[in-house]
Amino acid sequence: MKITDLLLTNVKSRPRTRITPKGVVIHWTANERKGANAVANRNYFNNPTTEASTHYIVDDSQIIRCLPENEMGYHVGAKTYKQTALTRLSAYPNNCTIGIEMCVNADGSFQSMYQQTVELTADILKRYGWGKEHLWRHYDITGKNCPAFFVGDEYARKYTGLTAVGAWDKFQQDVHRMLTGYPQKSQGHVDKCAILAPLAASGVLIDGVSYLPVRVVTEAVGGVVGWESTTKKVTVNGREIAYMNENGIAYTASRELAAALGMQVEWDEQRKTVILLEGITG
Repeated sequence: MKITDLLLTNVKSRPRTRITPKGVVIHWTANERKGANAVANRNYFNNPTTEASTHYIVDDSQIIRCLPENEMGYHVGAKTYKQTALTRLSAYPNNCTIGIEMCVNADGSFQSMYQQTVELTADILKRYGWGKEHLWRHYDITGKNCPAFFVGDEYARKYTGLTAVGAWDKFQQDVHRMLTGYPQKSQGHVDKCAILAPLAASGVLIDGVSYLPVRVVTEAVGGVVGWESTTKKVTVNGREIAYMNENGIAYTASRELAAALGMQVEWDEQRKTVILLEGITG
């Protein structure tokens, strides 16, 4: 694995603030045009008017280092962050993460770029003594649709032939395999235990039908909510759903939401509680 140093000189993109990394964040460039390779994206970050940056950019033929790993980059800045990121990283995750941009230029090989990213990521994890639990998607920190092929099914199938969940899981497993020399082993026959995770929100019960808050529930299980302001259409993992708006919050029937999330739903009458279970509904 060869890494080429083309460190940024743009002061707006490189604040030279020292950091102690806690994790690696995976991005995509979102530029599918020909020529949008690692060097081109590095040069974009080095433009004096650009206020964004990352540590590494990977294409099918090279890995460009834009920032030292112990310097802060501007790759996951946002007005708000997911609670998990705030808890495990910091109130401003730029100050403790290493960013990797994956190129998707039309004249490059996605598979070659993907393999180089796996190798680079495994190398970083190994050097810090980390496992794949230190891997983050940009989406996991801010909710942004990035990398799109690890977040949304449409791009995931386009680039990987898998669902977004499957593609992200495969990437983590590929990194783990590179890191440890073998795939993460299943435990074989073991007893299972249930996990009950109450959300900081409630549903509503109307005429015997339970309705759940779309965004809170979807994001809690790693799904993606879409909203089209012109048509007022709401989608969950790319699937349009019927909903009602109550005080600015979209609610949908629990069974419809479960179907969009690929889950099963049960109703606990005694506790008036909706239970979502893993597994594709029939």
